[in-house]
Amino acid sequence: MTDETTVRRATPSDAEALARGAVSALADYPEFAPTGWSLPTYEQELDGLAELLADAEYHCFLAELGGEVVGQVVVLPAARTARPVDEPGLAHLRNLFVDRSQWGSGLAGELLRTAVEDARGSGFGAVRLFVAEGQARARRFYEREGWRAVTEPYFDAKPGLSMVEYRLALG
Repeated sequence: MTDETTVRRATPSDAEALARGAVSALADYPEFAPTGWSLPTYEQELDGLAELLADAEYHCFLAELGGEVVGQVVVLPAARTARPVDEPGLAHLRNLFVDRSQWGSGLAGELLRTAVEDARGSGFGAVRLFVAEGQARARRFYEREGWRAVTEPYFDAKPGLSMVEYRLALG
């Protein structure tokens, strides 16, 4: 991560930049997604995001460089996700995206550490995330960071992709 990059908690006014970043981050998914799969649109990503960013349990962090958002990550209770579980000590990590211009800079690791520390500080004992089976680069990153796959790949109809669940104990 460069000295000019700053990480801060996102606010509702960041919704448009975060939605643009999410759409951009998914641009390579058609390379491994099933035939007919399509990227979510900017409008789909933006829908309801400002309200989520105002929610006290939705902790979104963003990285800025030169006034532009170049990364993001979200932590929330696993019970409040599209795949909820009744595990009060489990947090869920989502949308760890880093602009391609920052790949290799260490920013992904910084955002991941920020999210993990936030989860720990919020009293969670473990964190889970879902990653597309075909997203090999992301899977290698999480595994290097100590995350372990806890499921075999399974098809998830909501993103329309084969996914793998990873977990990290915060002990």
